[in-house]
Amino acid sequence: MKIYVAVIALALLASACQTKSDSHAEHNHAVAESSAGPVADLEQQVMAVHDSVMPKISDILRLKKEVTAKVEKTTDPEARVMGESINSQLVNADKAMMDWMHQYNGDTLGKLDQAKAVEYLKDQQRKVNDVRDQMQKSIADAQQYLQ
Repeated sequence: MKIYVAVIALALLASACQTKSDSHAEHNHAVAESSAGPVADLEQQVMAVHDSVMPKISDILRLKKEVTAKVEKTTDPEARVMGESINSQLVNADKAMMDWMHQYNGDTLGKLDQAKAVEYLKDQQRKVNDVRDQMQKSIADAQQYLQ
């Protein structure tokens, strides 16, 4: 029975990994196929920022656990308040990335004229840069707090 459950779990895990991999490959393919020019260049810049900071989500989650553990152990009220504030920053940075990803509509760029697409992407570039900065600051603050 244990072997049966293990086989099913492995099959589900392999399926989940494959689905994500296929989805990511489709995204890269769509960006590569988009027309050359300012729209494609801006889209690549926006996605490059996203791709550079997305792996930091795991750092944020790890740091949140570490900060929470330190807050729970500390008896200093000032350090506790600081830790709780940093935890809020980490949560907000994670949420900002998730919110940005949910509102980004790169697949509709082909339906917009070039001027509207460029305007949309410049706005998205500003937003994703703000998210990047928020994530980097929350990580730096958490690392400093933990030292």
